[in-house]
Amino acid sequence: MLLHPADFPYFTFANLDRFNTLRHFVTCGNSAETDINLRSVGGAANRRRLAQTIGFEIDRLVTGEQTHSLNIAVVTSADVGRGSVDIDSRIPCTDALITNRRGLCLMVLTADCVPVLLYDPTTHSAAAIHAGWRGTANDIVGLSVKKMADEFGTKPENLMAAIGPCIGTCCFEVGDDVARHFSHWPDTILRHANWPKPHIDLVLANRLQLELAGVQASNIESSDECTKCGPHRLFSHRRNQTLGRIGTGIMLI
Repeated sequence: MLLHPADFPYFTFANLDRFNTLRHFVTCGNSAETDINLRSVGGAANRRRLAQTIGFEIDRLVTGEQTHSLNIAVVTSADVGRGSVDIDSRIPCTDALITNRRGLCLMVLTADCVPVLLYDPTTHSAAAIHAGWRGTANDIVGLSVKKMADEFGTKPENLMAAIGPCIGTCCFEVGDDVARHFSHWPDTILRHANWPKPHIDLVLANRLQLELAGVQASNIESSDECTKCGPHRLFSHRRNQTLGRIGTGIMLI
């Protein structure tokens, strides 16, 4: 990921930076110098700062009520502004947003879970996905690829995918009750003599699911930053039970 030290600092992905037909971002999360939380009391003001920095109108932002579901919303012009600066108007019970409408910024919020962006330059469509461990175990990214194919005619091999920062294998310790949900992805379950419990590689799990859905491995970029112990001190629920959230978004232009 490339860091942009703007007024509201953010990251971008090299594979998506190639396209002048979209804007995308991953906010830096935590900072000793400024509050850049998108879910705090000042979250609405920070979202306006983000919109100004990235270059979109705040009333064009769309978010969902993330509940670790497998629900995928097709975002249309009728959804403009839903959840832009409040929670009541969010698209209910939705963990993935897809659209082919220009000028709508789709955003998911995370603080250890996996944010995933998809872009199809052929049909000019996009997705923003929130993949917690439950969503990952149940293949929400693969379902989102299929939904884009059904709705927009997307061919998976044309998709560009970006997997944002999440809790790393180093820190994502789980019990056997969680690990069993990944038994069909055995390479994602790691055990180490120094670890009393198994650890899960959420990035690898989502990458494998994208590839199984037909996305080319060379079109997938992933962050190697752990939200819990990484150098940028991104918001992490496991580290400090924070209510802070990282925003990961994409907008077709």
